[in-house]
Amino acid sequence: MAMSLDRWSIRRRVVAMALVVVALGTLASAPHISATLRAAALLGDVVFRAPVRPLAYLTPAPTTGTLQWGEGGAGALTLPGGTGPHAGLVLMLGAEPAEPSDPRVQRLTDGLARSGLATLLVRSPRLIDGALTPDEATLLVDAFRALRGHPRIRADRVAFVGLSVGGSIAMIAAADPAIAEHVWFVLAIGPHYDGRTLVASIAGRAYRDAGATVPWSPDATATGIMTRTLLAALPGADRDAIAAGTPPTSTDGAVVRDLLRARDLDEAERLVARLGPPMQAALDAVSPRSHLAALRAPLYLLHDRSDAFIPWPESEAIAAVALPAVYERLDLFEHVDPRPGSATILLRDGWRLLRLFARILASAAEPPQ
Repeated sequence: MAMSLDRWSIRRRVVAMALVVVALGTLASAPHISATLRAAALLGDVVFRAPVRPLAYLTPAPTTGTLQWGEGGAGALTLPGGTGPHAGLVLMLGAEPAEPSDPRVQRLTDGLARSGLATLLVRSPRLIDGALTPDEATLLVDAFRALRGHPRIRADRVAFVGLSVGGSIAMIAAADPAIAEHVWFVLAIGPHYDGRTLVASIAGRAYRDAGATVPWSPDATATGIMTRTLLAALPGADRDAIAAGTPPTSTDGAVVRDLLRARDLDEAERLVARLGPPMQAALDAVSPRSHLAALRAPLYLLHDRSDAFIPWPESEAIAAVALPAVYERLDLFEHVDPRPGSATILLRDGWRLLRLFARILASAAEPPQ
């Protein structure tokens, strides 16, 4: 049932206060008291967006700027106040992401910086346009190297945080042999495991869960991203033909046209299997499935069970292969935005996130080995 803004605001306040109380109650036993309290403040600030921001009152204002690297690489860098050195996060928001000026993005990077975590927000022109290509992983690898080399960043505490397909690309980047041994951790929220199964699920409006077919209504944004990703891998003549409603000249063009008209999951899976080797390779290149064996960093995996962008069994498949250090199946979010349906969900999933945040902040404070 939809929740009104007033009810959501009231529940958000209640849960933020409850989580702080729970954190305070751990003072006598928690091994990392400071991390637990800071995690509670961070959770209330950036996830529940509580109206009262203890972090803003008790910590110095972050500094913002641009970090550049290579030939044209650049990202928005937010550094904690003070001199550092600080742990750092390479952050990718996914396809068609919110603008850096979006209040939600600003609150996220500000809250992380006030918790002691620098962020490098990386935006890909192709992802901004809603198309997923293999180039994004290379972009993240280069961004990781640039952040790791910054004088105010701890070289042993640089991690990836990715939302939606950004989480999938983060896993692929973290598995790159050039940096795999240096990645602190990967936090992926609502990622996909296999580009082929994701395309079939979106096109067929259903997904497989433990062998059963589950009807599903993908968000229109997800459908648009799938469409643009498939079209981007076709020759220009085929893209023009599909747009004009005329027959494509290549076999892949005809398969993609039919995929965009698929009637069910069975048909969509058959059509994906008919794609030629170049198209299959393009989907594999943006699939963690093809890269997880090389991942060395701890994986923290979160997925909402009612996700309308990427079916949650995609993370089940990741967990079965990668054995994440943390895997939480949540009911708190609408894809990556918090939209709980009850106070019970708020408290249960909020507690899970609190433990994860405390774990990260405690690790960030550990002295170099």
